Amino acid sequence: MSVSELHPGEPGGTYAEGLARAEKLKAEAEAQRIRNEGERRRQALAAERAEAKAQKDIQRDLDDSADEHRRREEARREAAVARARAAKSAATWKKAALAIVAVCVVVSLPLQVMAFWGPHAWFLVAAPFVLEGVAWALLCGAQAAIDDGRPSWHYRLGALLQALIAAGINYAHGSAEYGVATGVGGALCSVIGPMIWDLHEHGRIAKREGRIPRSVRRAQRKADRVETRRVDAVNEARAERDPEVWERALDLAAALGETVPGEKTYTRAWMEVHGADVGSTAERIAHMRAAKRAVRLAQNGPLEDPKKDAGETAEAQVAPQVPGLSQPGTQGEASAARPRRIPPAKRGVRRPGDVRYAPAARRQMALAATRKTP
Repeated sequence: MSVSELHPGEPGGTYAEGLARAEKLKAEAEAQRIRNEGERRRQALAAERAEAKAQKDIQRDLDDSADEHRRREEARREAAVARARAAKSAATWKKAALAIVAVCVVVSLPLQVMAFWGPHAWFLVAAPFVLEGVAWALLCGAQAAIDDGRPSWHYRLGALLQALIAAGINYAHGSAEYGVATGVGGALCSVIGPMIWDLHEHGRIAKREGRIPRSVRRAQRKADRVETRRVDAVNEARAERDPEVWERALDLAAALGETVPGEKTYTRAWMEVHGADVGSTAERIAHMRAAKRAVRLAQNGPLEDPKKDAGETAEAQVAPQVPGLSQPGTQGEASAARPRRIPPAKRGVRRPGDVRYAPAARRQMALAATRKTP
């Protein structure tokens, strides 16, 4: 036995075969190791990309959070500044109103005291304090009602009437004793003081009740009128163009408790009547499909005559592959000589040599090519 016939470790093989198998296994192991290493690198690269993407997403989220936090802080600071400015304005307005009230009292009260003064009825000196005091007492009652959330209009109305009475007395006495200018000034001071304070309290009432400014209310009413006219015009057009759908929409609106059919109600009515989306009907869909077919035909070019196209196709499939049948006047013989079991060409036009005929068929075609037709 030669050395090459020794078995390296696996029965049924020679030493050379064993070496070949070992080399093959070693190569397969090396290839597998390379594949595993490539797969490990791909997975590591994918993991790095995923981590980078996650870090980018986290950073973006952090940036968004930081931006949102900054926006919130800016909005909070702006709101705080606005509140401080509003509080300062309110305090200034209150101080100014109190100053005007004090000045008015200084002017109107002594004038009334002189109007009621008399040596035989000295006790009437208290009347001016009653007249002026009642007005301010009623204004204080209005302030308490505002703070308590109760109606305050009757307090304010009573204070205004009392101020008007005091103004009439000051006008009559001042005009008679000191002239018209004094009378008018005293009357105005009797009315202006309570009126200024009433305006201050009116602002507090509006702030408490959250009243919308008159300009905003006016703009909102104008927008509502425009929207109402638009809706009326749309409903009128719908009723005129498709009465059947509009009648069904009115029925649905009555069933659903609507005074005017809304968009959802009209859409439902259109679907029930026409079976399609709003604006689409069976005729419209058929017309649209015909228009699309016409566009495709225009884009692809005009079609040839079907009969002419069929004749040219038959001639192209038969004449080129049969010798002598491409001349005029041999179509009948070509039809007779053409084999019946030849499948039609699937791509393009047949050329001579594309089909292999039997010897008998070749002889018949040769005879047909040699024949002459009159």
